[in-house]
Formats: sequence, structure tokens, C-alpha cells
Amino acid sequence: MKFLQKKNMVAMAVVGALAVPFAAQADEDAEVSGFIDVIGGTNSNPVFVADGEIDVSKKVGDVTVRIDADLSLAGNGGASMGSDSGRIEQAFFAWGASDTVTVLGGVFNNPIGQELEDAPDMDFTSHSVVWNILDNQTGLNGNNIAGVAGAAAVGPATVTVAVLDDIGFAANSAGDKGKTSVALVASLAPMEGLDVEFGFVTQDDQKVLGVATTAGNVINLNGAFNAGQFTVGLDFLSAANIVNNAINLWARFDVNDKANVKVRYETVSFEAAGWDNSTKTTVYGTYSINDNLSTALEFSTGSNKTGEGLTGIVDDSVTTLEFIGTF
Repeated sequence: MKFLQKKNMVAMAVVGALAVPFAAQADEDAEVSGFIDVIGGTNSNPVFVADGEIDVSKKVGDVTVRIDADLSLAGNGGASMGSDSGRIEQAFFAWGASDTVTVLGGVFNNPIGQELEDAPDMDFTSHSVVWNILDNQTGLNGNNIAGVAGAAAVGPATVTVAVLDDIGFAANSAGDKGKTSVALVASLAPMEGLDVEFGFVTQDDQKVLGVATTAGNVINLNGAFNAGQFTVGLDFLSAANIVNNAINLWARFDVNDKANVKVRYETVSFEAAGWDNSTKTTVYGTYSINDNLSTALEFSTGSNKTGEGLTGIVDDSVTTLEFIGTF
């Protein structure tokens, strides 16, 4: 299940791998990895776009320091030109304070929710509505957060507590000091093949003329069950404002060790009167061409009259062809 195989070490620590990925990296030269993501779409302009990522990490003793840099094409018609963008995705330290406790700090991927950020770790080409809602609410690009966190094994569960910049970067007033968010994540495997996770994050309520402009506190519950070649999953989000709930139901069938097919159904209900529910159905297939190259074909159809910027659902059918190369 890709959603548990978190590529970045912070996300792994947050959901329960703790010090394992740090121990696997030797105290030697810095480690460099990354990927490219090439996507062609039937209803996009330009038709083909590409982006990538370079990750550099170094472990010394019990501390790993890592930085991930996103590289993407800017709004330049698809050509590789001087205006292309580069930005920091993650910049953090992870300290293995003990065999069961990891402390991390900096900018890192949001641990709330089931889906991962980077293309090689995603179960579909397109992000889910739950991920898109969280991304819409986080001030940093790509559903990332900034702060400090501690993850520890507590009985059969792994519990993470984090103190963060307010995820929407709320301030007490213009030019005044910022506010903070608190996050809690608890994950466990109660039986073979079943993984469940609960997440909660606070957010300052922002309003304009009495109308909420932020989702406020967010609750997430997700899980997946694997039995042989079949995996089914659920990702559920509820928010204090704007969104009543968002549901992502998906299933995966592993044809063999190189190919799998998946289906996903998503729906979002809104708090505001007159906002119709948004829905999306996605069919996806992927094939591993080589150890460092895979391809995927995705077709989705969405129904969304409102809230497109919040959910990422468009009122249209979309077909995409994707190639992911890793190094």
C-alpha cells in the first residue's frame, strides 16, 4: 500500500516508521534522490508538462537533515525557459531521540490524511479531494506545514503531536505575530492487512463579513485493508467550516508485480446553502516499464458547479497519460 510507504523520512516518522529509515542510511556522504513527472492531458494547454524533484539528505549520528526541492515548468507555454520555478518542498531535521521517539522540525509534508504528495508515492495521477482540501487550507505550497513534532510508540499505536504555524498563516492582526495550529495523528494496525489512522489539526477561524474563509478545525479518518491482490481504502474528512465532509473510496487490484488497476469514487458536501455536492469517479491503470520508469493512464469524470478551487474537481471528463522516472 503506497500510502504507508512514505518516500520522505519525515512522513515515515510521523505515521510510525520512526527511526527505521534513519538507521538505514549510513553516516557517509549525502544521499541524493528524486524523480521526474511527465503528464499529457486531453483537455490541457499545453498538452504535455513536466516537473521534478531533487532530494538531498545527510545522517550524522542520530540526526538526519534533509531538503527537498521542487522544480516545475512555469506559465511559459510548456517550454523549458528561464522563468521556470523552483521552490523548497521540505527542509527539516529528524532526531532519533530514542528507539521509539523521533523529534522533527522545519517544513515537512502534512501528516494529516491518507494520500502522499509526490507523484511516485501517489495511488492515482490526480490528487484526491481530501488532499486538495487540505492543500487549499495550508498556506505553504503542496499541502506542507512548518513547525516541530514528536512521534512516539504508545502501546500498539504510533502517536504524533505537532505545534505548527497556523496552517493558513493566520495572524492576530495585520503585521502582528502569527498564530499556531496543533496537530495530532494516531495510527495502528489492529489486525493483519488492516491499517487505520486518525488525524486532527486546529486552524484559526477567518471570516469576511461574517462568512467563513477557512475550514477551521479538521478531522480525518482513513484506513486500508489488503487481502492478497485486492486493497480497499477510505479517506474521510470533516471540517468546522465550509466543508461538511469529503469522502474518498478506492479499490486496487494488483494484476502482477508490474501492473495494477484502481477505481476511486469521491464526494464532497458543503456547508453553504445552494452549493451542490461535488462528485468524481476515476479509473486508473499503471505499468512498471523498468525499475526507474513507470507509466499510467487515468480517466476521470467530475460533477462540480461550485468549490472547484477548494476540491480540485472540475465539471468535465479528463484523460491523462503519465510517465514517472526516479533516481
